[in-house]
Amino acid sequence: MKIGLYSPFLAENIGGGERYLLTVAECLLAEHQVDLILPYIPAGLKEKFVNNFNLKLDKLNLVVGPFAPGHSAWERARFTAGYDIFYYMTDASFFIPRAKLNAVHFMIPFNFKPGLWQKFKLSFWPIKVANSFFTQKSLAENWHLNFNYVHWGAVNTKLFTPLPKKNIILNVGRFFSPSVNKHCKRQDLLVTVFKTMCDQGLKNWQLIFNGSVDNGRDNLNYFNQVKKSAAGYPIIFHQNSRFKILQQDYGQAKIYWHATGYGLDETTNPQAMEHLGISTVEAMAAGAVPIVIKKGGQPEIVSHALNGLLWTTKKELIKQTLEVIHHRDLRQKIKLQAQHRAQDFSVAKFCHTTKQMFNLL
Repeated sequence: MKIGLYSPFLAENIGGGERYLLTVAECLLAEHQVDLILPYIPAGLKEKFVNNFNLKLDKLNLVVGPFAPGHSAWERARFTAGYDIFYYMTDASFFIPRAKLNAVHFMIPFNFKPGLWQKFKLSFWPIKVANSFFTQKSLAENWHLNFNYVHWGAVNTKLFTPLPKKNIILNVGRFFSPSVNKHCKRQDLLVTVFKTMCDQGLKNWQLIFNGSVDNGRDNLNYFNQVKKSAAGYPIIFHQNSRFKILQQDYGQAKIYWHATGYGLDETTNPQAMEHLGISTVEAMAAGAVPIVIKKGGQPEIVSHALNGLLWTTKKELIKQTLEVIHHRDLRQKIKLQAQHRAQDFSVAKFCHTTKQMFNLL
């Protein structure tokens, strides 16, 4: 089969959506021709993917397609006609494809309603996939869509294993300003909470942030503000680190924090939530106890008091974190359950569903 994968985000971003689509590619490369389609190809892009995600992408073709501004609907239709399967990770824009099988992936629970022209073009995509039940539910309500599959992202648990643990609380995620991207990871809030804990007597613990800064002056300003706020406290920033550093952070951390969506309503602002949150699964695989916000897709991953803890207020986050810090038996119990839960996001299960979606089984 000749398979085309397209996302308008891929040339610029390195995040969960990009990992998802590239893992789809990795699943299919052994038996099929897979083209990763971009509006343009930045220098060193494949190396960047490999360094950040540690995926086997040697046979992946990078192909420029007619998706930059200025290209016509006819050009896109003619281009996609050359594929047996065309898989599109949408940014809420649509075009009419002509591949033999056309599938669209919704990574974002868009909270606006599509127009009639959008609905018409969307009708040419018979297979509709959501990255989480949270995204599925939100789009079913706002867009009245019926989904064929909910396809969680994958974690290669062999790559995220426990190391000798240190007194580390970890957060993994990109830095972008809430004024630019409402999907802000709220590192600012986590700094404030950790500083409060230190001021109230917490000693010999570190908070580590591992994540790149998105392009744009506002995002850089946000990162600098967070870093300035952290000054004088045991807070470390691993910015643009290689995959080995990420593995080390996960492996050494005892606790994993997640705060995306704090202070916002997930019904009216679903886009601002963590739509799934695969970094939480990576942390769980590495034996870190997840203490994550009870919003978005995080409750799909974490069952409270079984394989992690869910919080809604800063007081709850502090209370739960201190309980895990001071009760080793509780930490060990949740850690083991978290590692077991991470197996539900295995690459094998992910690839099986991928092939099922594309009628390749």
